[in-house]
Amino acid sequence: MTDEYDVSKKGLSIASLVMGILSIVFFWVPLLPFLLGFLAVIFAGVSLKKKEGIKGLSITGLVLGVIVLAIYGLSFLLVGGLAGLGLMIGLM
Repeated sequence: MTDEYDVSKKGLSIASLVMGILSIVFFWVPLLPFLLGFLAVIFAGVSLKKKEGIKGLSITGLVLGVIVLAIYGLSFLLVGGLAGLGLMIGLM
């Protein structure tokens, strides 16, 4: 079984990598890393599904996007939990 990728159509894999890198660089901007990480995952998924582009770039973009989404989700849960805890302490 061969994994032959069409490297002439590498736009999605490059876009995935760029979105993944930008989501890390702009992590301090509200909601932007979530959007960029989501786009990185989508572009990487489409690129890997269609077997177009450079596989390593797609996988790297996918990993960066997933890492940013996981950190962003955990921080959202942590801040929400702390806010809820503060609200509960304030009501006691």
